[in-house]
Amino acid sequence: MASQALLFSIISCLFFIAKGDFVIQSDKQCGSYFKPVEERVLDLDEFDVFSHSGRQYYAPGMDCILTIIGKTYNQWEITVTQLNIDKYKDTCREQRAPCCNDFLKIFNSYRVDNARLFPSIPWRGLCGTELPRQSTYTSTQNYITIQFNANPVDDYMTGFVLHLRQYPRRSSGSDFSQTGYIGGWNDGSLLELQIDWSNQEQVPGDYKPGQDPTFEYDPKGIACYECIGCKRDYFRTSDIGVALRSGCYVCTKEWLQGNAQATRQCLSKNTYLEKLRTLMDTSGGNSVSDFRGCKTFLRGVQGSTYISVCICDTGKCNKGLTLKSNPLTLMMLPLVALFIAVKYFS
Repeated sequence: MASQALLFSIISCLFFIAKGDFVIQSDKQCGSYFKPVEERVLDLDEFDVFSHSGRQYYAPGMDCILTIIGKTYNQWEITVTQLNIDKYKDTCREQRAPCCNDFLKIFNSYRVDNARLFPSIPWRGLCGTELPRQSTYTSTQNYITIQFNANPVDDYMTGFVLHLRQYPRRSSGSDFSQTGYIGGWNDGSLLELQIDWSNQEQVPGDYKPGQDPTFEYDPKGIACYECIGCKRDYFRTSDIGVALRSGCYVCTKEWLQGNAQATRQCLSKNTYLEKLRTLMDTSGGNSVSDFRGCKTFLRGVQGSTYISVCICDTGKCNKGLTLKSNPLTLMMLPLVALFIAVKYFS
């Protein structure tokens, strides 16, 4: 039974990874101090991060660093769901157990910085086979950094799994749920707000009731129709679920290849440029430049989904196609049909 359970766990793990989750010990996502790797996630709200894939145990002799950046004005909830790291954590020579020769660290930061380890994560990191007493952490910004360090000794351990969820930020700069801690640091001074103002999109006190605190609304912007799962073409703007939103930088329409339903959005300049970063050119290039019109791109963590995107910047241009006719046009249609029939069938 134990072997069957292990086999089922491995198959399940591979299934979820195939859906486009993150793998730390991989050629694509194992970054370093000298070659940082950033992954921007704008089209997923929940996914998993795995220590490794394709084998039962994680590899020795790897120090992998990955920064994950989410949507603007969002924050991350990170939950450790599985932990099986470092077989020799109790073999300590100069300190009390655990030693954490192999370790997992999660930073409330866009880089590896021990001062910004999430509270309750020891300075030596997480290791062992038991989940920590506090296994869920909440970021103060839309980015986190994960470090998984395995020393050269092969431990034959199954690694870790993290579940990540992003949502609109509700507690920028403070989170009292994390042991009364304020700010984004863990350096012993927990009574002061220690997030750099240069990293803030607005200075506290700058917000006034009735105004948009994210500065995403442009009073001189255009108006766009918005809907999810509406018809790709010929949709009626009076249908239920179709809304008109003003103050937009661009209007967008996107749909999966071969799908007759589309998503239409009003985007600010920031969110539009972030969306472009999630797309890859089908010719093999990684960067997508600002454009107007309709193009097909690759999208997703693994770049395996074909999606068509239309961008326009004319007021209410993202609307359904309607045939505007007049009596003269209606009179001409039979004549055109007769001409075509005579030309091709005579």
